[in-house]
Amino acid sequence: MWNYIFISGIILLVSLLYHYNVSKPLSIIQYPEDRYDYIVVGAGTAGCVMASRLSELPNKSVLLIEAGGYFNWLSNIPLAAPLMQGTSVDWTYKTESQYYASRGFVNHQASWPRGKGLGGSGQMNFLLHSFGKIDDYKKWPSGWTYHNLKPYFDKVSRIMGVPGTPVEGELTKIFTGIDVSGIGGNITIEKAENTIKRGKRFSSYQAYLQPAWNRKNLHILPDTLVVKILFEDDKKTVEGIKVKLQDGTLGTIAANDEVILCAGAVNTPHLMMVSGVGPFEELKQNRIPVIKAIPEVGKNLFDHLNIPMYVSLKIPVSITLRKMQSLAEIMKYLVFESGLLATNGVVGTASRGDSGFILFGVGSQDEKLLNVSNYDTQVFRAVFPSYNSPAQEGVLVLANCLQPQSRGNITLNTYTILDPPRIDPAYLEDSRDIRCTQDAINLVLDIIETLDFRKLGPEVHIPDINDCRYHQQDYRDENYSECIMRYSGVTGYHPGGTCRMGDDKKAVVDRRLRVNGIRKLRIVDASILPNPISGTPNSVIIAIAEKAADVILNVPLKTVK
Repeated sequence: MWNYIFISGIILLVSLLYHYNVSKPLSIIQYPEDRYDYIVVGAGTAGCVMASRLSELPNKSVLLIEAGGYFNWLSNIPLAAPLMQGTSVDWTYKTESQYYASRGFVNHQASWPRGKGLGGSGQMNFLLHSFGKIDDYKKWPSGWTYHNLKPYFDKVSRIMGVPGTPVEGELTKIFTGIDVSGIGGNITIEKAENTIKRGKRFSSYQAYLQPAWNRKNLHILPDTLVVKILFEDDKKTVEGIKVKLQDGTLGTIAANDEVILCAGAVNTPHLMMVSGVGPFEELKQNRIPVIKAIPEVGKNLFDHLNIPMYVSLKIPVSITLRKMQSLAEIMKYLVFESGLLATNGVVGTASRGDSGFILFGVGSQDEKLLNVSNYDTQVFRAVFPSYNSPAQEGVLVLANCLQPQSRGNITLNTYTILDPPRIDPAYLEDSRDIRCTQDAINLVLDIIETLDFRKLGPEVHIPDINDCRYHQQDYRDENYSECIMRYSGVTGYHPGGTCRMGDDKKAVVDRRLRVNGIRKLRIVDASILPNPISGTPNSVIIAIAEKAADVILNVPLKTVK
């Protein structure tokens, strides 16, 4: 497949090079000015929105800083998302060794891909669109209920072009038409919605930043690392930031109005702590002068844990490597921006209570995924039986607990931003997540066993893992399913919560997303989420950024369209 993509990629690359050389954005700079009104740290999903919205005011200067540069042409192809992992546009984080999970990974450490470049993780995710469930927002501060956010959800849906390019065909038709009346519980099955536009990735980078990046009052500084947040002598007011420029030199940039952190659930608390804002003992242990002791910085970390379940099919309705590498599909994508490569491969989702799954209509997996996932080779091959079968028909189902109760943390390795932080998601530490995930696995089996799905000739693959052989080899067996989830569960790519928003005194940011006890410092990214989103959070983060921009710019809610 990738030989054909390489050929088409050369054409795309030439086009991109022409675009960047002939019409280089006016906003892209190499050296910043000494002072800006707003400094936005991180050009990820939220940062692109904030830079675009704040620069709408021509009398305000905005600086957007990003540690990485441009993503390459391959990131535009929806199905190529996994190929971004482990490259220069990935922070290539790994978790701390897990005790309750990740047992099928080298050193019990799971890879945690995070986007590093303009667009951030929005340039390497699977482009699924979701706003979760109404109940997800019940414990959020006043002004942040689902109904408060609904105008922003509607705006984001319009801007991002949801539902995007769907996966069509018999598999989608059968899955979305399944009769669930004979299955216990209130089951919801939905056709997947995504943010794909004309067969290409459409993230906040394309939707927000690109339309704004020729504004004279917006500067974008790529390949620049923010080393520290700087404070005035009173230690209560942010003065600006210290940066390491792409030529290796250090510099300082002052902020007239605010510094807005949009670096994500990992990098935002990391930057806060190395700057002296965080848990007192954590700062002292790493010999960092305490500016403001905020105990919950880095705490409350959550993520979805996906349990991959492979189901082979007898009917040729899925996406296989052989189909993708056919000349017809390559030309269909290159010429008409359609076909299999123009989709993300996700057929739909299903949920019952707080348990759910994502159905990928992809029958064969590439063993290259082994290198970026950090799976032990034997476990990877046991879980993904089609790793060497490019023509195998089947589906990959990712079962997960939509509202996990386990909470981990981000802590420091050293006192400097140059060393990665410690990431401990504490997967499955809370026993309630075991039962919730088992319910998700049972939901998968219930759906597969329906008369509608049986038309496809499904056969659920049972991974043969050494330590799980002592149990009945059946996903319905609780001991076996628990063993499998502890070995094969992989990140859902949805970390959040590490700078929690709330009305209580322990919260890191208030309802206006201002850091408590510090002036001129605001956080707008997934770290402020009080609890997980029952689905993929990317579109929610865009909506949060839209609302944050309106709060800063004093835009009345009734005018949101």
